[in-house]
Amino acid sequence: MITIVALNHSCQNDDKTVKPGSGKKYFSTQIDGLTRECYVHVPRSYDAKVKIPVVLMLHGSGGNGEKFYNISGWKEVGEAHNILTVFPSSPQYTCVFDDGLEKPNAEKWSSYDLELCDDKMPVNDIQFFSLVIEELKKKYNVDEKRIYMVGFSNGGEMSSRAAVELSDQLAAVVACAGALPADTIFNPLRKLPVLLQIGNKDDKLIAKLGTTNPLPMDINQLFLNFSPVQQMVNTFISTFELNSHYTTGGNPNQFLYADYESDPAKKDKSFRLMLVKDLGHNYPNGTNHPMKGAEVHWEWMKNYRLP
Repeated sequence: MITIVALNHSCQNDDKTVKPGSGKKYFSTQIDGLTRECYVHVPRSYDAKVKIPVVLMLHGSGGNGEKFYNISGWKEVGEAHNILTVFPSSPQYTCVFDDGLEKPNAEKWSSYDLELCDDKMPVNDIQFFSLVIEELKKKYNVDEKRIYMVGFSNGGEMSSRAAVELSDQLAAVVACAGALPADTIFNPLRKLPVLLQIGNKDDKLIAKLGTTNPLPMDINQLFLNFSPVQQMVNTFISTFELNSHYTTGGNPNQFLYADYESDPAKKDKSFRLMLVKDLGHNYPNGTNHPMKGAEVHWEWMKNYRLP
C-alpha cells in the first residue's frame, strides 16, 4: 500500500488561494525492500465529483521526481487544464553502464537497454507505475481512460517501454530524447499513440550519429542522411503495426513532425516523430528552450483516450 503524505501542509494552508487538498503531495511505498517515491500535484480546480486525467512525467538519468515537479512545466499545465500530474523517482543503482562508461550511484529507470555493472536484477519499474496508478484511482476520481505518460532521456526510454507493457492502461505516450532499441519488434498489449521527440541540437544524439553539426530541419533529409534515425522510427512502425508512409507538418523555425498511421487509419493507432529546432538534450520548459514541452505534448495527448 502506498502511503500518502502532504508536503508543506501548513504552508499551503497559509496561502488562502490554495484549495484544501490541492497542491504538492508525496507518495512513498516499499517494493521488494526498496523505498519508492513520487510527487503528485493536485490542481486547485480538482473536484472529487468529476473525473480527472492523469499525466506521469519521468525524469532523466541522475534526476528525481521532485526535480521534474519543479522544472518540467507539467504542474503548471496541470493547474491550467485540471490534470493530476505525477512525478515518480527512479531507483538508484550502485553502478550502471551509461554511454559505455561505468557510472556509480546512478539514478536510472529500467528501460530495455539498461546495463548494470554487477549481476543484480533491475528494479521492476512497470510494477511500480501500475501500483501508483491503482493507488491514485483509490485516492482521486481518476479518468481511467485518460492516463498518459511522458518521459525525457532515460525517462523517454522508460516511457517507450511503458508504451509496450502498460499500453492497456495508458491512453498515449510521449518519449523525448529516448526511444525503443532500434531494429527490434516488440509485442505491445495494445497499439496506442506514441510521440517521439528529438532535438536537432541534442549533443548525445548527434554524437551517436557520428556528426558534429545540428540535424537538418527537414524530415526527408533527416532520414536520407541519418539511417539510424530511420531505424529508430522503424522500431515503432513495426511494433505498433503502422504504415511506413508518412505526412509532414510544422514550422522549420520551431518544430517539424512526421505522422504515421495504421492502414486502414485508426485514431488510436498513430506515431509522430517530432524534430525541435535548436533543442539540446533537455526537456524544453520555456526557460531552457522557447518551446514549452508540457503544453505542446498535452495538446497532442489530450486527443486520445482508451477505447
